[in-house]
Amino acid sequence: TPKFLHPLKSDGTPTRLDFAKWLVAPESPTTARTIVNRVWQQYFGTGLVATSGDFGIQGAVPSHPELLDWLSVEFMDSGWSLKKLHRLIVESATYRQSSAISAEHLAQDPENRWMERGARFRVEGEIVRDIALTASGLLNPTVGGQSVHPPAPAYLFLPPASYGTKTWNTDTGPDRYRRALYAFRFRSVPYPMLQAFDTPAGDAPCTRRDVSNSPIQALTTLNETLFMECAAALASQTLAEGGTTDKERIDYSFRRCATRAPKAADSDILLRFVEKQRARVVAGELNPSDIVPEGITTFSEATPAQQQELAVWTLASRVMLNMDETIVRQ
Repeated sequence: TPKFLHPLKSDGTPTRLDFAKWLVAPESPTTARTIVNRVWQQYFGTGLVATSGDFGIQGAVPSHPELLDWLSVEFMDSGWSLKKLHRLIVESATYRQSSAISAEHLAQDPENRWMERGARFRVEGEIVRDIALTASGLLNPTVGGQSVHPPAPAYLFLPPASYGTKTWNTDTGPDRYRRALYAFRFRSVPYPMLQAFDTPAGDAPCTRRDVSNSPIQALTTLNETLFMECAAALASQTLAEGGTTDKERIDYSFRRCATRAPKAADSDILLRFVEKQRARVVAGELNPSDIVPEGITTFSEATPAQQQELAVWTLASRVMLNMDETIVRQ
């Protein structure tokens, strides 16, 4: 072990157990700091050490070294309890402050390294998908089991997109809507929806994900098969449970997506959108069967007028599922 660190204790030839004990010894300056830093990164977007994968001489200097040390000691003294570490962070005033930003703070600290405001960043790719499933009521919360094959373009698994022909039997029924954690992925053919939202391919370790903001992400959440199914399911639920007026239905579906009631300006925009799309559908400019995905039972069993309304609210739900506020943590 490096001489500038504490010595490795052994009764003879060192074993792997000796090395494991050395890694988590109270004298170890690295292991607890690394874990604490990665947990902090999950909550604030950036770790106290920005280079969470490099604590060496080429890594970044901690923004708050005393805080990093204190959290590391607390973590070890708690018996390496991650639950207590998470609770300590989320109950802090730093975590619970507003993410609203002033012009002064933006000029002084654009990257929020001094924690003068709450963190604000787009959630991870898997959670983007899970949010849509949850808001629509489609999410299958079953834990464990085999990986599943959600909808994906068939050409991805054929040459030249793939090195060779691969089998992809798209799941139907409840398995289709399991959490993104269970989505099967080939290392050579990443799942396109997750790849668009910066999810690592899985063939190499990744201590910190890049977070991008690109047009392909909006195109994915507006048009990808599963997201359209989520929009239709949310529309069906809104028509069944959201009230009888457009305003009541907007309040219902908006709250399911953004976890808050819409402001007057939000409602006005969405009301105008619903009225415009309803006029287009009634005039025949838009065909309801082209909007609502196949397999939505409430569509096939509905009257023509009901099909039109389901199409209108599918378009409205599509907008609300794609709001910045729906997939941004703030």
